[in-house]
Amino acid sequence: MTEDSKRALGYFGAAAYIATIPAANLALQHYGTVSVGFGYTAPAAVFLVGPALVLRDLVQWALGRRAAIIALVFGVVLSFVAADPAVALASAVAFGISEAADMAVFSRLSPRWVRAVLVGGVVGILIDSLLFLSIAFGSLDFLGGQIIGKLYGVLLGSLVVALRRRAAR
Repeated sequence: MTEDSKRALGYFGAAAYIATIPAANLALQHYGTVSVGFGYTAPAAVFLVGPALVLRDLVQWALGRRAAIIALVFGVVLSFVAADPAVALASAVAFGISEAADMAVFSRLSPRWVRAVLVGGVVGILIDSLLFLSIAFGSLDFLGGQIIGKLYGVLLGSLVVALRRRAAR
Protein backbone atom coordinates (compact mmCIF):
# COMPACT_ATOMS: atom_id res chain seq x y z
CA MET A 1 0.00 0.00 0.00
CA THR A 2 1.40 3.36 -0.96
CA GLU A 3 1.70 6.14 1.59
CA ASP A 4 -0.92 8.18 -0.29
CA SER A 5 -3.46 5.36 -0.32
CA LYS A 6 -2.78 4.67 3.37
CA ARG A 7 -3.40 8.35 4.15
CA ALA A 8 -6.60 8.38 2.06
CA LEU A 9 -7.81 5.29 3.93
CA GLY A 10 -7.01 7.08 7.19
CA TYR A 11 -9.06 10.14 6.22
CA PHE A 12 -11.97 7.91 5.20
CA GLY A 13 -11.63 6.07 8.52
CA ALA A 14 -11.59 9.37 10.44
CA ALA A 15 -14.75 10.57 8.71
CA ALA A 16 -16.50 7.25 9.34
CA TYR A 17 -15.28 7.21 12.95
CA ILE A 18 -16.58 10.69 13.64
CA ALA A 19 -19.91 9.88 11.89
CA THR A 20 -20.50 6.90 14.21
CA ILE A 21 -20.77 9.23 17.20
CA PRO A 22 -23.90 11.19 16.27
CA ALA A 23 -25.26 8.07 14.57
CA ALA A 24 -24.96 6.11 17.83
CA ASN A 25 -26.71 8.85 19.78
CA LEU A 26 -29.47 9.12 17.15
CA ALA A 27 -29.93 5.33 17.16
CA LEU A 28 -30.43 5.41 20.91
CA GLN A 29 -32.91 8.28 20.70
CA HIS A 30 -34.94 6.81 17.83
CA TYR A 31 -34.84 3.07 18.53
CA GLY A 32 -34.32 2.82 22.28
CA THR A 33 -33.41 -0.74 23.12
CA VAL A 34 -33.04 -3.50 20.56
CA SER A 35 -32.37 -7.23 20.55
CA VAL A 36 -28.70 -8.13 20.12
CA GLY A 37 -29.23 -11.88 20.08
CA PHE A 38 -28.91 -14.66 22.65
CA GLY A 39 -31.93 -13.27 24.54
CA TYR A 40 -30.22 -9.95 25.35
CA THR A 41 -31.26 -6.39 24.63
CA ALA A 42 -29.25 -3.19 24.71
CA PRO A 43 -29.51 0.46 23.73
CA ALA A 44 -29.47 0.61 19.92
CA ALA A 45 -26.19 2.57 19.88
CA VAL A 46 -24.24 -0.65 20.58
CA PHE A 47 -24.14 -1.54 16.90
CA LEU A 48 -22.13 1.61 16.20
CA VAL A 49 -19.77 1.66 19.19
CA GLY A 50 -17.96 -1.57 18.23
CA PRO A 51 -17.16 -0.26 14.73
CA ALA A 52 -16.11 3.09 16.24
CA LEU A 53 -13.43 1.32 18.30
CA VAL A 54 -12.07 -0.40 15.19
CA LEU A 55 -12.24 2.77 13.08
CA ARG A 56 -10.21 4.65 15.68
CA ASP A 57 -7.56 1.94 15.39
CA LEU A 58 -7.57 2.45 11.61
CA VAL A 59 -7.07 6.20 12.04
CA GLN A 60 -4.16 5.60 14.40
CA TRP A 61 -2.54 3.11 12.03
CA ALA A 62 -2.99 5.22 8.91
CA LEU A 63 -2.56 8.77 10.21
CA GLY A 64 -0.78 8.36 13.53
CA ARG A 65 -1.56 8.67 17.18
CA ARG A 66 -1.90 12.48 17.07
CA ALA A 67 -4.64 12.28 14.42
CA ALA A 68 -6.40 9.60 16.44
CA ILE A 69 -6.30 11.80 19.54
CA ILE A 70 -7.69 14.76 17.58
CA ALA A 71 -10.51 12.58 16.21
CA LEU A 72 -11.18 11.27 19.73
CA VAL A 73 -11.42 14.78 21.17
CA PHE A 74 -13.67 15.84 18.30
CA GLY A 75 -15.82 12.78 19.02
CA VAL A 76 -16.16 13.63 22.70
CA VAL A 77 -17.24 17.18 21.83
CA LEU A 78 -19.64 15.86 19.21
CA SER A 79 -21.16 13.54 21.82
CA PHE A 80 -22.22 16.60 23.79
CA VAL A 81 -23.68 18.26 20.71
CA ALA A 82 -25.42 15.22 19.22
CA ALA A 83 -26.79 13.50 22.30
CA ASP A 84 -29.96 14.13 24.20
CA PRO A 85 -28.98 16.10 27.33
CA ALA A 86 -29.86 13.13 29.54
CA VAL A 87 -27.36 10.93 27.70
CA ALA A 88 -24.76 13.51 26.64
CA LEU A 89 -22.55 13.31 29.71
CA ALA A 90 -22.67 9.51 29.85
CA SER A 91 -21.90 9.25 26.15
CA ALA A 92 -18.99 11.69 26.24
CA VAL A 93 -17.39 10.25 29.38
CA ALA A 94 -17.77 6.63 28.29
CA PHE A 95 -16.62 7.40 24.75
CA GLY A 96 -13.58 9.41 25.81
CA ILE A 97 -12.30 7.02 28.45
CA SER A 98 -13.00 3.80 26.53
CA GLU A 99 -11.40 5.12 23.35
CA ALA A 100 -8.33 6.29 25.28
CA ALA A 101 -8.00 2.85 26.87
CA ASP A 102 -8.42 1.17 23.46
CA MET A 103 -5.76 3.49 22.06
CA ALA A 104 -3.33 2.59 24.84
CA VAL A 105 -3.82 -1.14 24.34
CA PHE A 106 -3.68 -0.84 20.55
CA SER A 107 -0.43 1.17 20.79
CA ARG A 108 1.12 -1.41 23.11
CA LEU A 109 0.18 -4.43 20.98
CA SER A 110 0.69 -3.08 17.46
CA PRO A 111 2.14 -4.11 15.03
CA ARG A 112 0.46 -7.38 15.97
CA TRP A 113 -2.58 -5.84 14.28
CA VAL A 114 -5.23 -8.50 14.72
CA ARG A 115 -4.44 -8.91 18.40
CA ALA A 116 -4.20 -5.13 18.86
CA VAL A 117 -7.62 -4.50 17.27
CA LEU A 118 -9.29 -7.38 19.11
CA VAL A 119 -7.83 -6.88 22.59
CA GLY A 120 -8.02 -3.08 22.44
CA GLY A 121 -11.62 -3.35 21.26
CA VAL A 122 -12.61 -5.71 24.05
CA VAL A 123 -11.04 -3.40 26.65
CA GLY A 124 -12.89 -0.47 25.08
CA ILE A 125 -16.17 -2.39 25.04
CA LEU A 126 -15.97 -3.25 28.73
CA ILE A 127 -15.06 0.25 29.85
CA ASP A 128 -17.60 1.95 27.58
CA SER A 129 -20.38 -0.38 28.67
CA LEU A 130 -19.71 -0.07 32.39
CA LEU A 131 -19.36 3.71 32.32
CA PHE A 132 -22.22 4.48 29.95
CA LEU A 133 -24.76 2.27 31.69
CA SER A 134 -23.73 3.46 35.15
CA ILE A 135 -23.90 7.15 34.27
CA ALA A 136 -26.86 7.15 31.86
CA PHE A 137 -29.13 4.65 33.59
CA GLY A 138 -27.65 4.07 37.04
CA SER A 139 -27.92 0.36 36.30
CA LEU A 140 -25.96 -2.41 34.62
CA ASP A 141 -29.11 -4.25 33.50
CA PHE A 142 -28.08 -4.02 29.82
CA LEU A 143 -24.44 -5.00 30.38
CA GLY A 144 -24.66 -8.41 28.68
CA GLY A 145 -26.43 -6.94 25.66
CA GLN A 146 -24.02 -4.01 25.49
CA ILE A 147 -21.03 -6.33 25.39
CA ILE A 148 -22.55 -8.68 22.81
CA GLY A 149 -23.76 -5.89 20.52
CA LYS A 150 -20.43 -4.06 20.55
CA LEU A 151 -18.45 -7.26 20.20
CA TYR A 152 -20.00 -7.87 16.77
CA GLY A 153 -18.27 -4.78 15.38
CA VAL A 154 -14.93 -5.53 17.02
CA LEU A 155 -14.96 -9.15 15.83
CA LEU A 156 -15.86 -8.10 12.29
CA GLY A 157 -13.09 -5.49 12.32
CA SER A 158 -10.58 -8.04 13.62
CA LEU A 159 -11.61 -10.48 10.89
CA VAL A 160 -11.16 -7.83 8.20
CA VAL A 161 -7.69 -6.99 9.54
CA ALA A 162 -6.77 -10.69 9.66
CA LEU A 163 -7.95 -11.29 6.09
CA ARG A 164 -6.16 -8.16 4.85
CA ARG A 165 -2.92 -9.19 6.56
CA ARG A 166 -3.20 -12.68 5.13
CA ALA A 167 -3.81 -11.37 1.61
CA ALA A 168 -0.81 -9.04 1.92
CA ARG A 169 1.47 -11.99 2.60
